[in-house]
Amino acid sequence: MNDSERRRYECFLRIKQFGIDNAADFAAIPVAVTNFGVITTEVDFLDEQGAEQQEGFGDARGATDVKGTARENLREELSDIARTARSMEYQFDGISDRFRMPRNSSDQTLLATGRAWVDEATPIVADFVAYGMAATFVTDLTAACDAFEATFGPQASAIDDHVEATADIGESVRRGMVARRILDGIVRNVYKNDPGKLAAWTSASHIEKPPKKTETPTP
Repeated sequence: MNDSERRRYECFLRIKQFGIDNAADFAAIPVAVTNFGVITTEVDFLDEQGAEQQEGFGDARGATDVKGTARENLREELSDIARTARSMEYQFDGISDRFRMPRNSSDQTLLATGRAWVDEATPIVADFVAYGMAATFVTDLTAACDAFEATFGPQASAIDDHVEATADIGESVRRGMVARRILDGIVRNVYKNDPGKLAAWTSASHIEKPPKKTETPTP
């Protein structure tokens, strides 16, 4: 939840308790009973979705970290091959162009480059090995490509979960705010001759305003 949503959630908590404490005064007013019920439902829902939102955020952050590691591993494999190809240029004309590192490439381009180099290097493994590359370098490159590609799904899924929970929270807050407005008129009618209860309701239904930003004085 963002700050605005959290302030409204805290208001709903207070309204829920107000409804519990004064349930007898509204038992004969179905609309009030219904809307106090809405507030209770949304509080429970926001508790659940807030946890899922944080979990989705944590999963997305973790998946991003894993993807970053896999990306660097693939980039390192490609860099080794590109560097070796530059050394081989004097014996194998044009090979450095065939194995040139892409610059400022997207993840998809980086992966596609890795897959292409596997095909390009497989017939000439012995030539690369003669220049000091490990005999398993094509296998290692394939493994790095596979590991990097495997991170695409989990990251997207975790981000989707976070976005979905965020949208659900916004809709829940909207429903709670509608119930609050409905209850405001009813409660003020029921307690119009009871200043103490009115004060309690005003406090319970109040939504804190965000702190004002401090403006830097003009010199």
